[in-house]
Amino acid sequence: MKTNLLLQLTGVTVRPFSAAEQEELVAILKNIHLGVEQGEWIALIGRNGSGKSTLLKLIAGFQAGEASGYLDWSDVLTARIGIKAPIVMQQPEASMVGATPLEDLIIMLEQNGVKGELIAEQAAHALVRTGMLKHAHQPVGTLSGGQKQRVAIAGCLAVEAPILLMDEPTAMLDPEAAIHVHEIVRELNRSGIAVIWITQKLDELREGDRVIALEHGEIVFNGAAEGFYDRSGGGAAESVCERLGFEAPYVVQTVWELEKLGVQLTGLPLTPAALAKAVHSR
Repeated sequence: MKTNLLLQLTGVTVRPFSAAEQEELVAILKNIHLGVEQGEWIALIGRNGSGKSTLLKLIAGFQAGEASGYLDWSDVLTARIGIKAPIVMQQPEASMVGATPLEDLIIMLEQNGVKGELIAEQAAHALVRTGMLKHAHQPVGTLSGGQKQRVAIAGCLAVEAPILLMDEPTAMLDPEAAIHVHEIVRELNRSGIAVIWITQKLDELREGDRVIALEHGEIVFNGAAEGFYDRSGGGAAESVCERLGFEAPYVVQTVWELEKLGVQLTGLPLTPAALAKAVHSR
């Protein structure tokens, strides 16, 4: 396994337990080949039932069905499907066991075999990085949805996970909290932590993100976010985004309209700020 690869999936197929002996059409995931590099941001996209959550849970070490193929985790951990990595779900309180954020992190660190003399420091550092230190002793039941997500992220950081697995972490949050959680994870990604981010909110994509799109359990697109919206390939009238049934963000639709008017921009801006800069620099 290459040193810059954090994990590699090779020929991974997953079928429901009850359908293990049936034909391949029932597979939840089909012959997945996927490498994730250190510090990479991967947006995992697909309609409901496409296999996104199954893939993420598989990487996290949960048994989601009868799996075949291999998951190789870095240069020192190579195993059949079953390596565990922390995962942040839509409703993080389901996995929280402590009465306060600090207690929750301490319990997680104890369960992961961290030496007692290191637990307090690692827990506090993780709470600082997610902006939750001031809430360390606040009862979990009084935290907002966004704060609970930040505690869940802090738990991943506390055990020094090199990757964050995020299963639609902003789906249940109000817009302000969603933006805050997204920005925190972006900052962690810039510090070198790899992120696999499941989302149906395409306005969360950024220039240079790697997009992996699933349809019926198969990877149908694996490339830069800009290519996900590209309408020029092979004379096709629609982008991969549109063919999968998604509505492109307003910024992308604006770029498409400008192109129809003969206004060509350098690259494909994905945020309002990037669009304004691209238009201004023409």
